[in-house]
Amino acid sequence: LVLVHFGCGAFQEFKLEYAKLVGRVWFGIKPPPGHRQHDPRGPFQVNIADKSHPIMVGMNDFDTDDELYTCLEGDAPIEVIATARSKVDGQVHPMAFLYRYDQGRVFSCTLGHDVRALRIEAVGDLYRRGCAWSAGLPPVVENN
Repeated sequence: LVLVHFGCGAFQEFKLEYAKLVGRVWFGIKPPPGHRQHDPRGPFQVNIADKSHPIMVGMNDFDTDDELYTCLEGDAPIEVIATARSKVDGQVHPMAFLYRYDQGRVFSCTLGHDVRALRIEAVGDLYRRGCAWSAGLPPVVENN
């Protein structure tokens, strides 16, 4: 399963069940007091949190222009592979993470608000690699 950007907010009427499937979900239309859905749209740096993970091998930190989601909730054991620091709250938030559901693989990435955000080469590469990994394929193709 691959979640793109607001995929974390799908199925709000089944939020608890959906959270069990995907690991983290958007906390909804009415955020808890003192919280918001994301930083204002703008530039920020995405940091590779686990350079040894097969999805991230050879990738470096990169700049993007997007919404930095600060709105995920859940307590399932996720593996964070990319993060960014919010300019608003100063906290580090997951931008891409992995989750195992039974025998299934879930790749979730909150990047990709629009075409402009998805045109950033590193964002496209991250999604390509995450999709391959979630399908059980090698995320990086070796050049012969």
